Amino acid sequence: SSVLMSSWECPSAHCTGGQCSMLPQMGRASGSFSPPLGPASPVFGGSKKRGLFGDADQDPIAKQARMSNPEFLQAFRSFEHGQGFIDLNALSQALQSVKLTIEAGTQHSLLHRPFQASTCCWLCARFGTSNRLTLPQWCELMDYLQNLKSIFLQVDANRSGAIEFVELHRAFQLSGVNMDASIIVEVGRSFDSDSDGSLEFDEFVQMRLEWDYYIAAWDQQTQGGQTIAPAQLLQVLEEIKRTLEPLGTMLGSQSNVPVVTAQGIFYTSMFGTHRPFHLQTCERLIIRFGQGSLFLNFEQFCSMMVFLKEMKTAFSSLDNKGNGSLDLPELCNAFWRAGINMPETLITQIGKTFDTDNSGGIEFDEFIQMTAEWHEMWKLQDRFISTIGAEELQQLMGTVRVLYQVVNGAIQALRPFSLNTCRWLIAKFGSCQAGERFAKRLSYGEFLHLIQYLKESFITFSRLDMNRVGVIPCQQLGALFSAFGLNLSPEAVDNISLSYDLDHSNSLSFDEFLQMLLEVQLYDQCFSIRERNPAILTPLNSVNPILGQSFVAGAPGAGLVTLDRSAFFSLVFAVPRNRDLTE
Repeated sequence: SSVLMSSWECPSAHCTGGQCSMLPQMGRASGSFSPPLGPASPVFGGSKKRGLFGDADQDPIAKQARMSNPEFLQAFRSFEHGQGFIDLNALSQALQSVKLTIEAGTQHSLLHRPFQASTCCWLCARFGTSNRLTLPQWCELMDYLQNLKSIFLQVDANRSGAIEFVELHRAFQLSGVNMDASIIVEVGRSFDSDSDGSLEFDEFVQMRLEWDYYIAAWDQQTQGGQTIAPAQLLQVLEEIKRTLEPLGTMLGSQSNVPVVTAQGIFYTSMFGTHRPFHLQTCERLIIRFGQGSLFLNFEQFCSMMVFLKEMKTAFSSLDNKGNGSLDLPELCNAFWRAGINMPETLITQIGKTFDTDNSGGIEFDEFIQMTAEWHEMWKLQDRFISTIGAEELQQLMGTVRVLYQVVNGAIQALRPFSLNTCRWLIAKFGSCQAGERFAKRLSYGEFLHLIQYLKESFITFSRLDMNRVGVIPCQQLGALFSAFGLNLSPEAVDNISLSYDLDHSNSLSFDEFLQMLLEVQLYDQCFSIRERNPAILTPLNSVNPILGQSFVAGAPGAGLVTLDRSAFFSLVFAVPRNRDLTE
């Protein structure tokens, strides 16, 4: 790309059009080489280490020439103090001593300040052993920095001495990684320690080192393939944690490294003990990022890793006790800091849904599952200027992935809810306006309650869908009602099922089940309210009565029938709804 290559120009007669045919030889003192960042052609296999993520020439002769650079050897002798190694504390000074070689051919100082302590930790963890660098390891490190220097110069298109986020986005694209600009900005910000909107050389080195681990784990698992399934993703994440373990422990032991630096890093002992990810977590992540497929491509994987780092940082900042688990106040804080202003009762319900081990807290694995689902709820706030109606809710539910599940190796998406179901949902969760007999519109807060209700209902429905075909047999309705705290007689259950089994299949889809459940719960609520106060006519919901007026009960006498709850339901559904009675 001429735009990227223009960061270094040469007066040589070999050069034309602002590009230099000698560009791959930048850093000639050590023979460092990095493939130029040109427009990425389609690649159907092989490693993702190319362009921005490319390595130096691995030809043994060329590499040996680079590794024997006299300045590298002299710097090592100056700082090893007869011990045979450079330790982590001396690494920054040793790097400053070779700045002339690193900056050869540049117009701006790349090392105008010492490398940050965190950058030195990254380099020592990658190339050293036990916080030490032997001579071969030191030379490998310097060879790596030489390669990054030539990549940095190509990406720094305006020759400012720093990589702006626009330039970083372009470099990702030219390397075959087509992520949204907003995601690349998040990548840049996570390494921009001075918050100046660009990456200086040592910040760029940190970014590249971290992404090297991600790409290496991807390449190892895919072996040239283009996508990964949940089980493979689980292996990739565990491999990243394993290989970043030395870095994580090193960052945690350095008093001069800000705590926030290690908060976004994944490593095995990040919460004291090894807690592997669950396969279900990987499934939820693929549902979140896979765009309807049960496989992630590399770009989706990259977006997912940006999300995971952001969530790891958020979790660590909320985990006040540092035990890898969020209690209720910490979980509430997580939602409120994300701008999702839910009542504590609803957050408690959500937390219980994800607390699969019944520990009473949300561990990191469970937190990832929760945020993968509810993060999209936060993004839907913009759809609620004030309230939405049934038609808008129906459209919105077609994009919500909270209810999706992986069954038998495929993502089971719900078909769009019927308009009638959406009206029932709004009537249950919405608020009546003046002159309305039942709610017709829904606010964002009420929508969140609705989503949690649907999720809990779907979980119960799925438990009874034994064959995983998306329907439950009518014979299971009694058990299902019991799961919702409603114990009805067989006669009442039969009467209810006749109203909704319209195709005589003796089974109900989730949409049909939901309509039935909403109506049954409404009548149950009406019965309970009337039971507590016989003088009040029953409301549509506990906040907004459908009628509102009261009457004085007459004295018992002829024509007065007393019904228990089951008999009440048998009577209400005695004549089946929505059914041709001539059948």
